[in-house]
Amino acid sequence: MAEFNIQISPYPGSLAVPFTNPPQASKAKQSRTSTRKVRTGCITCKKRHVKCDEGKPHCSNCLQNRGYCEGYALEPRKNAASKPGQVVWDSRQTARHAAHPRIQLKLDPDALDFSDTSSMRYFQEFVGLAKAPWTNAAASSTLWEVTLPQLARNSSTLRSAAMAIGALSVWHRQSAKRTLRAISVPEMPTNESDEHYFNAVAHYCHSIKEQSRQASLQDAIILSVLLLFFETLRDNRKAALDHVNHGLCLMLSLITDENAEHHIRKLAPNPKPLLAAVADVFNHLAKQARTVLRGRVGQEPPLPNLTKVLRSRNHTMETFMILLSQVPSSDVDINDIPTAFKSLDDFEESWNAVQRAQTAMIPIMVEYLYSSDVINSHDEEVIQGFHVNLLQNPRIMEFSNKSNKTMEALDAGFQPLFNKIIMSHDTESPLYLRAIHLRLQHLGVYTFDNPPMYVDFDSLKARTPLFREYLSVAAIALRAAKRYVEKNPAHQVSLQCNITWYLMILSFFCRDPLAREEAIEMLKDYPGQDGLWKTRALYAIASRNRTIECMNASEGSPDEQWRRLWRREFLFEDGGDRVLLRYLEKDGLLGRWRLVQEVAVIQGKDEDIVWTRQPVVGRGGLLMAEVFGGERAGYDTGSSQRTDT
Repeated sequence: MAEFNIQISPYPGSLAVPFTNPPQASKAKQSRTSTRKVRTGCITCKKRHVKCDEGKPHCSNCLQNRGYCEGYALEPRKNAASKPGQVVWDSRQTARHAAHPRIQLKLDPDALDFSDTSSMRYFQEFVGLAKAPWTNAAASSTLWEVTLPQLARNSSTLRSAAMAIGALSVWHRQSAKRTLRAISVPEMPTNESDEHYFNAVAHYCHSIKEQSRQASLQDAIILSVLLLFFETLRDNRKAALDHVNHGLCLMLSLITDENAEHHIRKLAPNPKPLLAAVADVFNHLAKQARTVLRGRVGQEPPLPNLTKVLRSRNHTMETFMILLSQVPSSDVDINDIPTAFKSLDDFEESWNAVQRAQTAMIPIMVEYLYSSDVINSHDEEVIQGFHVNLLQNPRIMEFSNKSNKTMEALDAGFQPLFNKIIMSHDTESPLYLRAIHLRLQHLGVYTFDNPPMYVDFDSLKARTPLFREYLSVAAIALRAAKRYVEKNPAHQVSLQCNITWYLMILSFFCRDPLAREEAIEMLKDYPGQDGLWKTRALYAIASRNRTIECMNASEGSPDEQWRRLWRREFLFEDGGDRVLLRYLEKDGLLGRWRLVQEVAVIQGKDEDIVWTRQPVVGRGGLLMAEVFGGERAGYDTGSSQRTDT
């Protein structure tokens, strides 16, 4: 069998840990008669009233005969006070039930091994954070509120990572600052609360050390998600990018390996729900990571390690994202959407299937880019022709038209349920917030992810009611978020939320100036942090666009003005701490519009951000062509054409 290596740390010098097969337990003959009453066996054997071999962490009899084991109900220590019963994660159950949660997560600290009371406190803090409404609002599974806490309970490696996140959450809660945007990490302890930050770093390092000692495929995959969340929580975006890079490499190796099915079966008793939930997280972040460079343009492509592995396996980023989208299996027929949804679970199941189908749009657009003349051109007429032909491409228009019909069918079936929930539930209800976020997700894709609408001024202007509806629903979500996050800034983080991105896109493309201003103000006051995108960086771009729009409106018809705005492009460098922005500006001396480039370092207060003009990097063509071309061909860092200022 081919060796399957897992690189658990993205940092240089880390060890590749081979994941090897555990010894196989011999198959024992099962009998339903002449057996003692089961008292200490696994949950599944107790239900079946058969003898359990008590194998840990899962009963071998169950795995061999039924394919799954529900684990063990842990009893409290004899000298401990009575505690809630233990429930282990059951990966067979995948449906969400907001009104009737399928698992009431109750972790008994006395059942865990903690070296001190602070470790116990940190783990409990992590459980509370993982169940927080904003953390879960945009998630399409119970990965955060159920799965991650349960897996962390059973693994010392994951428990250390969980305690690191919990310690960081305690530090945030005790901070005088009430938003993540205002907090800076300490270099040395200056007060009592800083001790929690350094304890968090210690637990973080311990989790990596533990994984290097005990190779576990399940731990490696889950650890990549936990450490990514940790680095996002302390605003270390370069390290967060490293974890995304590493996690995607791990997922690629897992699902494309010649023994993929064998490795997947070893993840968990029923591994598909776990793998699907993690794939959803990384598929979402992979799209963000293509716009965030660890260094500068021309030095290396986004996700450089993944780029190398993709090339070695004859995959592109687009084909890999399609594979990731196919990991979650579904029986939903998107051509047969129900006329009315009975629950949010039903809607979400159909919605997730539609979102995965939407992924097929990306390869169509990228392949058109590579096959066009624009990939190596800086001629403005060629670039403008590319935009027109791309947005009117027959395949893209056909795909968009079909997608719009599906989205409209979803909307028609969801509206009655959505209105019923909004009118009958309190605004602080988790069901209310979940309905709002599902509505935002649907509105976001339907409103913004429709390429043909960007072809001319009139098409965009016709979408103004949708832009305004998005602003209205987003405002409700943000009011709810502020109530939850005022107590602890750590509750402002979500790895799967898209609100900031769509607000920035709205401020860029909506043709209603008042709606654009409203989006900019919402970005300015946005309390959360959505994945890899730095909220202040998105606000800086939206705010700078005010000036660009004003200059552009000085000349030409609405369609001429709109086509000049096509040349606006931006990219995040230095892990998101620096923004590169391009647009067309009227040259007063030459009397023509020319491409200019500006950069801004995102530090200090919003009003202190300064945009600095610099020479255009590279050929001066499309920025996305240079970045996507780097993914395909790779960059030679020794022969960069970059000019720095």
